[in-house]
Amino acid sequence: MFTRLLLASGAAVSLAAVLGLAPSVAAQTIPTPAPPNAGITVLGSGIVLAQPDTARITLGVDITEQSLGQAQSEAAQRMDAVVAKLKADGIADSDIRTVAFNVTPQYDQQGNQNQPVLRGYEVQNMVEVRTTNVAGLGALLDDAVGAGATRIFGITFEASDMEGLTSQARDQAMANAQAKAQQLARNAGVGLGRPVAISESDTNGVTPVQAQPRAAAPAAAVTTPIQPGQLQITTMVTVTYAIQ
Repeated sequence: MFTRLLLASGAAVSLAAVLGLAPSVAAQTIPTPAPPNAGITVLGSGIVLAQPDTARITLGVDITEQSLGQAQSEAAQRMDAVVAKLKADGIADSDIRTVAFNVTPQYDQQGNQNQPVLRGYEVQNMVEVRTTNVAGLGALLDDAVGAGATRIFGITFEASDMEGLTSQARDQAMANAQAKAQQLARNAGVGLGRPVAISESDTNGVTPVQAQPRAAAPAAAVTTPIQPGQLQITTMVTVTYAIQ
């Protein structure tokens, strides 16, 4: 009899514990993530055109001789003459910078690829030249070739105030993005709030017009024509505006 009462009492306690916990379990809710804020995302672009006032040219000598000593000596003599002419034309020492000096053996196969025959050495000496006399660039190239330059690579045009030009392009891009967002908000019948996210994609987009000078000695009364054109500085921004 006592055992039955103890079992019944234990069962009652267990049932009461379960019933006591039931309301607590029923009251719990599973949190759900808040929906993302609604917004208007637009892409704005800014383009600024500028006249280039600086040019960079890579030029130099490329000599091949049977003897390495002969190739080095002729390359050195020619390069000295080229640099002297550049300085005589007003290029400062700080605006002439060596960018390459290479010595390359030259081989002939002569039908036996396993035993190539050394026929000489190629010596290449190249410098980068910076000049602010863009209008006189053609004459400068002619002088370099006349002094002994045998190689001229592409010309890069720049503007001295690149930071200011980029800032102007950035202002244009933001104004363009805002105008687009205002139009979209107006068409959707909503109010346009403040920007909540901004990212810039600088295309490093200075797009110059490049000219390819000829590397042959010019005629006496003819100057190599160089057209600098214009620089185009481009930047893009992605802006998300809140909706009011």
